[in-house]
Amino acid sequence: MSTPPFTILEIPVTPFQQNSTLWFDEETSQAIACDVGDAAPVLAEIERRKLKLQLIVATHGHLDHIGGTADLKAATGVPFWFPSGDDFWRIGLPQQASMFGGGIVEIPEVDRDLQHHDVVEIGRMRMEVRHCPGHTPGHVVFYDPVGKRVVAGDVLFQGSIGRTDFPRGSFKELEKSIKEQLYTLPEETLVHCGHGPTTTIGQEARSNPFVQA
Repeated sequence: MSTPPFTILEIPVTPFQQNSTLWFDEETSQAIACDVGDAAPVLAEIERRKLKLQLIVATHGHLDHIGGTADLKAATGVPFWFPSGDDFWRIGLPQQASMFGGGIVEIPEVDRDLQHHDVVEIGRMRMEVRHCPGHTPGHVVFYDPVGKRVVAGDVLFQGSIGRTDFPRGSFKELEKSIKEQLYTLPEETLVHCGHGPTTTIGQEARSNPFVQA
């Protein structure tokens, strides 16, 4: 298999150990930050690697995935793309932070809506957007067909799936999303999960105790 044209680096952030991901092209130093729950660790990695951040994106609107987005946006001046189906979560960030005993969290402004079949593309970095509701109604995942990798947010985990007991969550929708949008990907596709270790589509389709192909 040829080497993918860009790297996907996981950076665990927040007390929830959410896997923020930094996508970057080592040749051009262009970078995209995804699911910035806390800006400081992500910014530190950008500075350490001397990357040029171009864009911030998110899979969904929960606090541990976008709580640091406004701070990173302010520090870098780059745009933020986000699925509008989760706007009620984004707008409710201060309430989410209060529920978990956190400090003041600023609501990030959105520069572009992310919808099913959109493409996030910066230089040689290209990710296809797939709408995968269930954990949240607007949840999207990002699929790299060249490198056979997917940034799955909180849809699918190693041996588990995202919670569906939050407001507007639905197990039926999540099951449909996993079967139609993830398990249809090549078996060898690497899954970067929102929490915990990576897995593969084939492993989860065969053995995930909650949703099997």
